[in-house]
Amino acid sequence: MGVTFEKKRKIFHLFTKHFSYYIHVNKYNYLIHLYSGKYLNDISKERVSERYMERYAFLNDEKKETMDEDYYFSFVASQFEVAPFGKGDKRNSPFIIEGENNTPITNFLFQSYKIIKGPYSKNKYPLPHVKFLSSDVTTLIITLKDEYKEVYLELYYEISEKFDCLIRFSKIINKSSENIKVKKLSSFELDLPSSNYNILALKGTWGNDTEVEMIPLNHSLTKISDNHGGRGFYFNPSVALVSNEASLDSGEVYGFSSIYSSDFSYEFKVDEIDQTRIIGGYNEETFEYLLKENEDIYSFETIIVYSNKGINGMSQLMHNLIRKRILPSTKSIQKDFILLNSWEGFYFDFDTDKIISLVDEAKKCDINLVVIDDGWFKNRNTDTTSLGDWEVDNKKIDLKKVINYAKNLGMKIGLWVEPEMISPISDLFKEHPEYALIPEDYKHPTLFRHQLVLDLTNPKVIDYIFNKISKIFDEYDISYVKWDFNRYLTESYSSFLSTERKKETNYRFILGTYELLNRFNKKYPNILLETCSAGGGRFDLGMLFYSPQIWASDETDITLRASIQYSKNIFYPLRSIGAHVSNRKIGSIQDKACLAFFGTFGYELDITKLNEEDKKQIKFFNSLFKDFHHVVEDGDYYAIFSPFKTNYVAWNVVSKNKKECLVYFMNYKKEQTKSRFLKIKGLAPNKYYFNSLTSDIYKGSFYMNVGLNLSCPMDPYFSALFVLKEIDDIRATIFRKTKQVDGGKRDKLM
Repeated sequence: MGVTFEKKRKIFHLFTKHFSYYIHVNKYNYLIHLYSGKYLNDISKERVSERYMERYAFLNDEKKETMDEDYYFSFVASQFEVAPFGKGDKRNSPFIIEGENNTPITNFLFQSYKIIKGPYSKNKYPLPHVKFLSSDVTTLIITLKDEYKEVYLELYYEISEKFDCLIRFSKIINKSSENIKVKKLSSFELDLPSSNYNILALKGTWGNDTEVEMIPLNHSLTKISDNHGGRGFYFNPSVALVSNEASLDSGEVYGFSSIYSSDFSYEFKVDEIDQTRIIGGYNEETFEYLLKENEDIYSFETIIVYSNKGINGMSQLMHNLIRKRILPSTKSIQKDFILLNSWEGFYFDFDTDKIISLVDEAKKCDINLVVIDDGWFKNRNTDTTSLGDWEVDNKKIDLKKVINYAKNLGMKIGLWVEPEMISPISDLFKEHPEYALIPEDYKHPTLFRHQLVLDLTNPKVIDYIFNKISKIFDEYDISYVKWDFNRYLTESYSSFLSTERKKETNYRFILGTYELLNRFNKKYPNILLETCSAGGGRFDLGMLFYSPQIWASDETDITLRASIQYSKNIFYPLRSIGAHVSNRKIGSIQDKACLAFFGTFGYELDITKLNEEDKKQIKFFNSLFKDFHHVVEDGDYYAIFSPFKTNYVAWNVVSKNKKECLVYFMNYKKEQTKSRFLKIKGLAPNKYYFNSLTSDIYKGSFYMNVGLNLSCPMDPYFSALFVLKEIDDIRATIFRKTKQVDGGKRDKLM
């Protein structure tokens, strides 16, 4: 069992083989955080809790001053599991509730606990979540009650030995007779006894969707958050706390990833004695929730992993859990598709003949899925009109003819949609302007990309849009859908919601999106769904709960794409990262394919205009996809060179059985000869591997400790994808004696 409770000392221990998390219920019924980190089989609450700061003092029932005589509890310095708000702890608090008297003092105290073998039942849980099996986890539920109100807080801890992770979320229940406002609701609080860390965050903007940013902790409040209501490029809802001594492969790293697609917040606060508090939850800037009697609300779930094997160790823990327990089980259809998207080839300018010619050329190049992007529905020849109408433009394209033509060739057809949006120039807006997300009597709503957002807080709108798109997928044999979301929320105060619930708009909007996605998946389980948000603007675990892959970025130039994918790889499994070969200027088809191979892999160009050599390259990489992409999909990922620290970007992925390894390398600016060795990671040290780059065979220990000698001149944007494949000892010995050039001269490395 992964949870124990020692009654005498009132200590909870949550643990896996590698990780421990200790909580103490002190004599005042505060939850005190004792320890989190490398597995620890014993702890002293006294030695850990000692803080020689101002002691706890209060007026007792007789109105006399009472002073705690020990140094084991201090509002100023103790490490809390749930810090109060408005009391002596003036650091940030994870929960703030306000009664009808508008007093927001919040002080949750321990009441009871329950330990469950298996996960908490999610039957009534309205948000995406980790889909644990009963054998995966043990769950601790701690119930607390507010000191002043009949309001209860439930803390959930799902600890998994199998996946070496902790899942945190919470629920607030109003059992009082008055209405309360939940002003701040968090998934977790984690207090650490040191400030010896940097925050690893993923920042970005359109076209440069994800970049690694290392932010030093400091004594002011550092907040990593988003308030866009969805399409937020600026910060991603996955972050890490990296110790100052840590590297890619060693040192302590805490990883946090929120299973949510709207406004989140991570707060990092270093106190006056250099302790660090981390709080993750809803962004209180755009969140407030009314709870009436006997109503409740959950936070979203946050995954917490701990690694003492550096950033790569943290990445592997995240990837394994996400692949097995968050992504929808569509691998059987996902793995077979190599797709070609029409957008960068045609944009809006296509017809039946053009799409059929695209299908013909795709077939010749062993591509088996052609996606018709924006422009297939009525009056949609620019991006200014018709979102929400969703009827096939039969004058522009005979969709059934295209589908039947593709089917006769053994191929599939996919479509682009943007269900959450509405164009002011549309039949839907003329008939139902109230379906748009605009406050009552608001005269000049903001447009982005010539469009507004549908009010998905309104069940009628959800029903309308689902029924509308269902007519398309019921009538036409579609195998893939690209679900886009091209603008963020503004003026997001729903005219559908009552005045007292206006501030719930962003939260209720994303619940509406999840409802749409859930309905779609249930009705069309055999359609491969890929979400998108003007590129990678909504790349998070909430979306990955419904779609097994997300378009990583609208920027497909390898110079930026390499850093975008490197950054996303830190938290998200490579099989979830939508990556295509495009017609951008920099790099050959081969250069682009080497990078796209380490994602979902596909194409974004007009294949009918390529020369024969390019088509030959496409066929070669498609063959490589069939032989080796399973390593990308399920293998262990290791970053080697960071593009934010070096002139190179490199990583490798090793199959679970360590028999195969794929390596990616790209050089940025031109360099002459310099000493440059690429050390591969994660191989079996005593196994022989054939290296497709140099046609050599060496043991894994050689590749890992010496590495591949790349000490040669390099042109800008030189790219390479190569394979290391295990060879049995006999074949390796024969090859090394007869063909290996160790004793001879190599004319050229590459």
